[in-house]
Amino acid sequence: MSAPAMQDRITSLLEVLDQDVRHLEDTLSRLELLRSLLIKRENPALETLLEDIRRQADVYQANEQKRQQLRCALAADLGCAEAELTLSKLQDELRGGSGSEALPDRQAALAERQARLRTLAAQLKREHALTVLLVRDCLRLNRFLLQAFFPSSGRGGTTYSPTGAARPETGSLRMSMQL
Repeated sequence: MSAPAMQDRITSLLEVLDQDVRHLEDTLSRLELLRSLLIKRENPALETLLEDIRRQADVYQANEQKRQQLRCALAADLGCAEAELTLSKLQDELRGGSGSEALPDRQAALAERQARLRTLAAQLKREHALTVLLVRDCLRLNRFLLQAFFPSSGRGGTTYSPTGAARPETGSLRMSMQL
């Protein structure tokens, strides 16, 4: 492996990691906006946000593919399996481990990106959990409201008349048309 080729790949990897940081930051802001729109019940804005999320997921796939290609090439350069190559291992290699040329400036940049990604991933995990709790509460409230406005005659299945005759569930709700 030549040092300039390795430096070029690591520079490309740093660019990909910067894209990952931006993607995680955008995802965090979208989760916050999603919670806000759920609370306000702004359905048109929710639909727009969901379309934007789908569009961004498609765009981010290109970054994922580029990262995998770089990981494969760097693993081949370092003589290790692709599954074994992590940012930590790459930093060790750049410090001069395993006989490769020391590149401390690249190692420091990788360490900075890795720390930022860890922080953002922890925030994303917390925000995701909060969003899941909010969605569950909304679901529970909606079920409660549906049950309050449209009570069912049971949980389904067979019901019984006052005389004990079995009556199968009709599947339709009966409502009085009188006021």
